[in-house]
Amino acid sequence: MDGQRVADLDDNRTSQSRDRGQSLVEVLIAIVLTGTLAVAGMITLRASIVGSTLDRDHANAHAWLQTATDVLYGAPREDCGTDTIPEPTKVANAYDAVIKATPNPRNWSPSLIQVVRPVKFWDGELLFGDVCYGAGINLQLITIQVSAPDGRIVESVQIVKG
Repeated sequence: MDGQRVADLDDNRTSQSRDRGQSLVEVLIAIVLTGTLAVAGMITLRASIVGSTLDRDHANAHAWLQTATDVLYGAPREDCGTDTIPEPTKVANAYDAVIKATPNPRNWSPSLIQVVRPVKFWDGELLFGDVCYGAGINLQLITIQVSAPDGRIVESVQIVKG
């Protein structure tokens, strides 16, 4: 019996020494897995922040363009004159001053909205061109463009003023 007890004690000691804790490999694997999950969470958070920032900038640009077009529709039509400044430039400068006076989103400079040069004039039949055809033909094609402060978003709209 004594031999049996000694064998049982040896088995108990062996099993107890194996179950005392984790090995270094197990600890390293746990650290790597935890780090991977943390990095994945940070990447997801970053993507969410960038997406919401872009969405906000698109909404701001769209709202500013909408306001500018409404104000431009209400402003008096600028006629081409016979001044020393070429007609399309004179008309574009006048409309540019009108849209830059519209309320802009917070942290957006008025310089981010502009009338794209040149303003186009309808030829009376088929096309819009750079030449002003006089008082009898009234339609003008005006392109307004807004850029986000960081330059990642550029939106534009064309309106016809008569």
